[in-house]
Amino acid sequence: PPILPPVDGFLMLDKAKFAESFAGDVPQEKAEFMANSQVPWGLDALNGPVSTPAWKTKPSWYLVVTEDKMIPPPAQQFMSRRAGSTVREVGGSHAIYVSKPQAVADIIEEAATGSSKSAAQTS
Repeated sequence: PPILPPVDGFLMLDKAKFAESFAGDVPQEKAEFMANSQVPWGLDALNGPVSTPAWKTKPSWYLVVTEDKMIPPPAQQFMSRRAGSTVREVGGSHAIYVSKPQAVADIIEEAATGSSKSAAQTS
């Protein structure tokens, strides 16, 4: 797997597997930079208590990334349906914010304004 075993309560992605698993549609040089500059993230981010999930009381939007190898698209679809999210799909990797920033910006704008952007729906 691309996620290495935890060290002192923190996780990192295997640099050798980073591009393929996390940034498959990002140019190789940029993916290598991302792999080398990643910051460890704490296990506590996954285990913290949540009293009331915001998605139960607030509108939400979700950009399903169809070639994501970190969070499988069926899992993304399940989570977004469960949350009652407005869903858009785009082809790309987990690093969609790098490879297709306009699709990300479009869904953020849609969420902020309530308008629909066709570019965020599919690309």
